[in-house]
Amino acid sequence: MARHFAAASACLPILLALAGPADAASFDCGKAGSAVEKSICSTPALDAADAAMGAGYEALLGDLAADEAGRSFARAGQRAWTLRRNRACGFDAKAGSNAGSGYDDPADCLQAETERRTRQLAALRADPALGARLRTRVLTEGRPGSSLHIKAERPEIADPAHPGVVAFNDTVRRFVDGEIRRFRESSADLPDRIEAELILTADSYVVTPALLSVQFRGEGVQGNGFRYAAALTVDLVRGDVPTPARMFGAESWLTVAIAACRRELAADPDLVPECDGPDLRDPRSWRFEPDRAVATLLLPGKELREIAIPFHPPTR
Repeated sequence: MARHFAAASACLPILLALAGPADAASFDCGKAGSAVEKSICSTPALDAADAAMGAGYEALLGDLAADEAGRSFARAGQRAWTLRRNRACGFDAKAGSNAGSGYDDPADCLQAETERRTRQLAALRADPALGARLRTRVLTEGRPGSSLHIKAERPEIADPAHPGVVAFNDTVRRFVDGEIRRFRESSADLPDRIEAELILTADSYVVTPALLSVQFRGEGVQGNGFRYAAALTVDLVRGDVPTPARMFGAESWLTVAIAACRRELAADPDLVPECDGPDLRDPRSWRFEPDRAVATLLLPGKELREIAIPFHPPTR
């Protein structure tokens, strides 16, 4: 379920984000002005999720109290996530992508994105010093509305002295370059005046101090709108990409994943056969967090559905 990008780059620190200004929700609802802020404040479950995410963000900043450089990365990442959330949930019509959110109700999309960010904040706190030194290099080519527009996020460890920095940065660079290259190749035969756009975002998770997992999400247009997800996990000690079997350490992991998938999709029997397809077996489907593993499936209607199962990082 993978696809597609390269070009001039600008550094954008990646890390986290609040949904908005900064009180509780995670901001003052009495001053809500934008459509996304009003949606958060008018939906109790979403308001609570946003407050929890804001608390997680503040906790990370607290962990970095003596690390002003790390706090700066975190604040910039907060702003970057807000933009990505707005795009993903259809609150940024000027962004250029025509792909829908995959949700009938934008509030459901905001809820899912906010809960995902909360999980990521918790994962980054597994090693705040490493999490604070993750940044994102943004690669761009063309402009929105042009015949070819690419904007890709490429995470990297900013500290050249950190163990495993070369392995992680090189592995992620090759991965993103491959996505770009495939998108370019598949766009080359499009008729004139047909827009080709790829927006690739990346969220990083600190599984352990020696394991980093990155969740990529691609969306855009290539004649028609598209969306996909792909993940990459890097072992900083061994300098390689572990297989799901090595990460889970048990032969039953696929059986557990299929059962979880069937439970998740049980409300729509037509979707259950997706659980027996190739996606759960594909290493690109799996991202890892400190206490769970998540496979992202692309369902009809461009919906990305997450299937989560318990996970314990492998011991060395």
